[in-house]
Amino acid sequence: MRFWHAALAAAAAAVAAARQSTFLSPSRDLAFALSVPETDNTDLYFSLRASVNHAWAAVGLGSDDMKGALFLVIYRNKNRDNVTLSPRLAYGNYEPEHYPDLQYEVLPGSGIFDDHMVLNARCIQHCRSWPAADSNSGYMDVSSPTEKAIYALGPRTGFGSDNPAADLQIHREFGVFTMDVKSTLGAADPPVLAADTAAEGTELDYRNTGTRDHRSGLHGTFMVISVVLLMPVGAALRRFGRWARFHIPCQLLAVAIMLGGVAAGVMASLRYQRSRYFRSTHQILGFVVVGFVLIQVAVGFFHRQKTMKTHAPSQYGKYHRFLGGIITVLGTLNAFFGFDFALDYKIGYILCALVILFVFVTLFLYLGRQGIREKYQRRAAASAGGNPLGSAPTGYQPQPWRDNEHDSSPTDAPPSYESHASQSIGLQPMSSPWRSSDVKDGGDDHHPALGGAQQQPREFA
Repeated sequence: MRFWHAALAAAAAAVAAARQSTFLSPSRDLAFALSVPETDNTDLYFSLRASVNHAWAAVGLGSDDMKGALFLVIYRNKNRDNVTLSPRLAYGNYEPEHYPDLQYEVLPGSGIFDDHMVLNARCIQHCRSWPAADSNSGYMDVSSPTEKAIYALGPRTGFGSDNPAADLQIHREFGVFTMDVKSTLGAADPPVLAADTAAEGTELDYRNTGTRDHRSGLHGTFMVISVVLLMPVGAALRRFGRWARFHIPCQLLAVAIMLGGVAAGVMASLRYQRSRYFRSTHQILGFVVVGFVLIQVAVGFFHRQKTMKTHAPSQYGKYHRFLGGIITVLGTLNAFFGFDFALDYKIGYILCALVILFVFVTLFLYLGRQGIREKYQRRAAASAGGNPLGSAPTGYQPQPWRDNEHDSSPTDAPPSYESHASQSIGLQPMSSPWRSSDVKDGGDDHHPALGGAQQQPREFA
């Protein structure tokens, strides 16, 4: 008799233990279990377990698509020692909205265990039905053996918040599975998840891995290339002689890339609650910068037209350059706001380091060039002034006989030349070939020999 009592007790325990539907993701980074204690109320037990390597983990109930599903999202708290539950409603294929009306009770066994987030909870109200807007969902059929559900895993980044409405990045993995809820009816205890828990009453229908937010990536890449890189380079080309002709093509290319980045940014903004309504600092400042760029292009066009007509600088050029400086400063500053807004702090830090390095290198080259130029200018000034280096005099030098120290007027003749005996090179007198034949050699006493001591200098009028 005792044997049959023991067998019945074991069977009852097995039935009770089996009254939970358990799902495991293919990577086993997420596990979800659910049970329904009674059918005449709105209570619901659930347990969610996920690796801390993911920023967040979630299960969506009541739909095989995001629209109309109730999402149970968990992530670590700010101190990274406990778990935050974030109930959310999805009204489309974008970040679900926080649903504060869901009432629940956190059960023992919740927290961080063995590098896993674990949440055990009893849902008291709004877990079986919820607002679904214009979708055909908004409820979970607890009597269905093939109830559809969704799972999702966030990116592999460190994240923690105490706010149940915290901003989230897009998932890196998601899928659809079928769950037998009917078999869990009447469960006396909440479900249990452990490291060795096996899947039961569930089946994976679809899985997608490697999801990336390409729109945000394109937006960030295009804006950095155009505003932070090409526009300053295009402005600098005007100062490099023959390269100045590439100023306009470079700036027009930068504007085209910038407009493409704006389009990608608008499309990416529609995916997240924090950006859908375009009220953030990054978005407002971004539109201001885009407006300045378009104004600068128009001013530059007017400047070029007037310069080509008058062949003289115009007032538009001053405004064009002034706007360029504002755009570079505000655009670079907004890039940091953007990476912070996208919750991509690592790339923001890398960009910050690159900008600081670029500024220091630019200052070093500019100041070094200025120092070399000033050094040559000082040398040239010193050489032209006192000639301290003993170099040969340059420029016009007045004739020494016109100096005032000779006490002679500017019309005075130069000093006479007197030949000395030591300077005679011993030339002998020669007869002139054009002399007439009646003149004898050496007979002309009035023409002294060349180089003789009696040679007189030539006088100047």
